Amino acid sequence: MRKGDLTQKAGENLIDYRNRAARFQKEIEKFHSYLLDQGYTINTARNMTLGIRQLFRYYQMPTRIRTGSRVNKTVKTSKNFPLRIEHVREMFKFSDLKTKVILSTAVDLGLRIGDFIEIKKASVPSLEDEPPVAFVIMTDKEKVIADGFLSNETVQLLKLYLPTLQKENPYLFQSNGGSHVSDEWINRLLRTLSEKARFPLNGKSLTFHCFRKMFLSASIDSGIGLTAGKKLCGKAIPQSDDTYLTTVKLREKFIQLKRFLTIQKPRKPANHEQIEALENAVLKLQKDLTQQRLITDTITKENLRIEKKLKFLRSQEYMDELVETIMKKALELSNETIKPFSAEEKS
Repeated sequence: MRKGDLTQKAGENLIDYRNRAARFQKEIEKFHSYLLDQGYTINTARNMTLGIRQLFRYYQMPTRIRTGSRVNKTVKTSKNFPLRIEHVREMFKFSDLKTKVILSTAVDLGLRIGDFIEIKKASVPSLEDEPPVAFVIMTDKEKVIADGFLSNETVQLLKLYLPTLQKENPYLFQSNGGSHVSDEWINRLLRTLSEKARFPLNGKSLTFHCFRKMFLSASIDSGIGLTAGKKLCGKAIPQSDDTYLTTVKLREKFIQLKRFLTIQKPRKPANHEQIEALENAVLKLQKDLTQQRLITDTITKENLRIEKKLKFLRSQEYMDELVETIMKKALELSNETIKPFSAEEKS
């Protein structure tokens, strides 16, 4: 096939051009069927024909695969290893600085491997800003902007890692040949780390794409939603949702997501046992103080009640004494009034 076969020929009308494109569509379907006959899986056959279709698209050849064609069919597979953050933590223990940066950045961004390995040093944002730091990149496959963020643990690793890089090499993840590392190199690295960490793969494949699947799964588990997760890792979403998810909201959602994807758990201070003992003692004192305050309030209320009753009783006793005194005086006066006359008083 020559370049002229993919472009409109001089003097060729539009109908003939489209008919020629239709013939290419049939050839693509034949090639797809051939791949299936050779034992390739449905997904592999689709991916292999996808490259040819992209070539036609590049030269603006209007090839359109008909609706219902086997070329567009895919099946859900379970070949990929279900990577979890616990596995990444184990691999992290056997990693050097460069590998730690790769793992941490992969967890934060959830990018496709093609976009990841081509990250350049110049695209790394200022590491002096407060984490999480916004990291925006245009994805190559879907031409979608990934509004990602770099967590604090990634930022701290990058501060140590960047000074070690070759100045003449523009890439963040450099190879020995003056370019960036390859996808095969990273996938081999992951397999080596899994062997050192000794977690079983159970016949499944651990590749860099597993980080992207983990990122999207964690988006659902963390509650930020699949739409926000797609926006963060550069996967196409509806325009209406794209307008709603502002940078501020995405930052909040990334912070929420990162609680489920933290590699290095916060370390307790060396004297954490003493601190915990003091905290427990303070809590006990606060509890005792609350109980003591309750007892004091109860006693105070009882004292006030007793004092009030005592005042009443005292006032009643005074009144009784006063009445008794008045009665005595009245009796004395009465006796003097009715006292019998003497003989002298009678004469």
